Amino acid sequence: MRMSLNIDDDLLNEAKEITGLPTTATVEEILHHLVTNERRRRAFKELEGMGWDGPHHSRPTFETLASEFRALTANRDHTPSEMLMREGRQER
Repeated sequence: MRMSLNIDDDLLNEAKEITGLPTTATVEEILHHLVTNERRRRAFKELEGMGWDGPHHSRPTFETLASEFRALTANRDHTPSEMLMREGRQER
């Protein structure tokens, strides 16, 4: 859409400076940058609360998570490909 805009030069220059776009950037490029960053910000906000909320030092270790996983999957039936992989390991 083409239109005439009256944009404050100081505001446009500040937007270019904040976004890191070159001084030759168009209004369309600045708007694209703004929309992309806002979408990222909203996506990160939606992830809030997911993951580990505890203190860093109390995060479960890989070994802890692996042992919990093994316990959860210990008594299930294995797929044919898993059985072949296990056979291959035993031959080595």
